[in-house]
Amino acid sequence: APGVWLGAVAARTRRVRLGVLAYTVPLHNPVLLAEEISVLDHLSRGRAEVGVGLGHRPQELASLGIDPAKRQALFLESLVLMRRAWQGEPFDHPGIAFRFRELYVEPPYQRPHPPLWYAGTDPEAARWAGRNSLSLAVGFRPLGQLQPTCDAWRAGQAESTSGRARLALMRSLYVAESDAQARREMVADLRRLGRLFVPSPAEAATQTYHLGSAAEAEQALDRLLASEAVIAGSPETCAETIARAARALQLNVFLANPYLSGVEPRRVERTLRLLATAVRPRVEAALGVAPTRG
Repeated sequence: APGVWLGAVAARTRRVRLGVLAYTVPLHNPVLLAEEISVLDHLSRGRAEVGVGLGHRPQELASLGIDPAKRQALFLESLVLMRRAWQGEPFDHPGIAFRFRELYVEPPYQRPHPPLWYAGTDPEAARWAGRNSLSLAVGFRPLGQLQPTCDAWRAGQAESTSGRARLALMRSLYVAESDAQARREMVADLRRLGRLFVPSPAEAATQTYHLGSAAEAEQALDRLLASEAVIAGSPETCAETIARAARALQLNVFLANPYLSGVEPRRVERTLRLLATAVRPRVEAALGVAPTRG
């Protein structure tokens, strides 16, 4: 229930943007989802961001009685319905999967609606997202595999009239005072966990490594870093890696996940602190962009 959690966060914060990346839209009633997002946007006074996706696990859809073969049609109709509902006027929807008469949803705080993101790596879907003014979030694959997706999204953007859309890279992030410290701590975490799941080049697949020694943990960490799913090291190393990715994919947003398995809260907080105070300024300087305030 991400909406419940984000509602609690909204009540305790003032500036941070709040979002889900992503709602698996075919799993939801689009009217209820539109209402939930509208409420969150009002609770946060316009800080909501909305990620949407088709879902990549057919068994998850099937277990809830949804035909995986119909997920694209459900997604497209739901998104049309949600955007229409956010206009704040009663309307009829004589659709295929959903039919409503005189439907009304309280419009969100942001107009016409909170920023929409599409999370996925399929180039055809990315082009659709760009053409329909959705920002794109890609991640957890090597940059070379993501390039066709980003190129397709930009081609779709060229067909759109909106200038609001953004392109983001998602990566897990671990920042320490030095590269050696980051490696030492991550190897220790892996040894405690006893196993590691590393993204595979194959679609939606992972490889599992069982770790019984320090040498195996060292090798597993090398595989994890080589997968490019994780950026780790000193502020200098992390900043260089992020800036290199930004140049390669022409990014304007970096989405960091600091919650790696086995990492206690104090080190998550350290990653966030160093990201804000030491990594971000270096990335901005390397890319020649104005420093972010606040």
